[in-house]
Amino acid sequence: MNTSAKLSKRIIFWGTPDFAVPSLKVLHQMDLLVAVVTQPDKPAGRGKKLVSSPVKNFCLENNIDILEPVQLDQAFIDDLKKYLPATYVVVAYGKIIAQEVLDLSELIPINIHPSMLPELRGPSPIQTALLRGFDTTGVSLMQLDKKMDHGPILGQIEAKIEPDENYLQLSERLSEVGAQILQEKIKDYLSGKINPLPQDDDRATFCKLIAKADGKIDWSKPAQEINNMIRAYNPWPSAYAKLGDIDIKFFEAKVVDKDIEAGQTLVENNNLYIGTGDKSLEILQLQPAGKGKMKTADFVRGYQKYL
Repeated sequence: MNTSAKLSKRIIFWGTPDFAVPSLKVLHQMDLLVAVVTQPDKPAGRGKKLVSSPVKNFCLENNIDILEPVQLDQAFIDDLKKYLPATYVVVAYGKIIAQEVLDLSELIPINIHPSMLPELRGPSPIQTALLRGFDTTGVSLMQLDKKMDHGPILGQIEAKIEPDENYLQLSERLSEVGAQILQEKIKDYLSGKINPLPQDDDRATFCKLIAKADGKIDWSKPAQEINNMIRAYNPWPSAYAKLGDIDIKFFEAKVVDKDIEAGQTLVENNNLYIGTGDKSLEILQLQPAGKGKMKTADFVRGYQKYL
């Protein structure tokens, strides 16, 4: 029996959000999974009702064993050992996995990271690529080591960023790219046919954890920089500012050549323009406090007198 056959059906997948589901689906379709680790149900919405992760929902629909540890403690480790894991595939699990847990894997665990490593190591590579106005990004399949996003590369696929693409759209597309590279590489990895390529640390760049305060708009900044914020922070934390006395979240805009003072508004033909440090932004979709998202024409009809 070859190495790949001996290790097949013994992969444990670690993941939580929508981004992880396409990769989970690939491993399930290839019949390589033995179990899945995901974060426990969490309260959401105004009623704080417990909601399962997208990964858990997929597992329930497909009768896949689920582990939902609150902590990666000894009881969890004992449960994990029973599966005799060949390797882990980690995709946006959401917590740091202790070395003691990683060491249970027969092969070095692997991770899908949505950037062209060593570029944009860290927790927000998709948002940061948009914030910095990148034309391209990509997905890396890498081995995990003790440093964040530092391990050797098993494969990469580059992806173009569309000019008006937001975080939600780009994340969804890159999740499919991640599933593609996993499908192409996983069996070769199990059979030892891939030579991992160490990252060039001299080329490494980094990104930070996004906070709600990062979404606050400074209208004195250039229009394209603000538009990149709106794209990067849709849907969370959203780019936000006050117009008059109204708290507004901005979800879609485009840069236009209009001469308006930074932070001032102009309404023309039910269109809303806001001045910035250089050009202006035409606002296409926004959300006043306490209301749902709306097109600008609807906002102007209801709120123009307050601007």
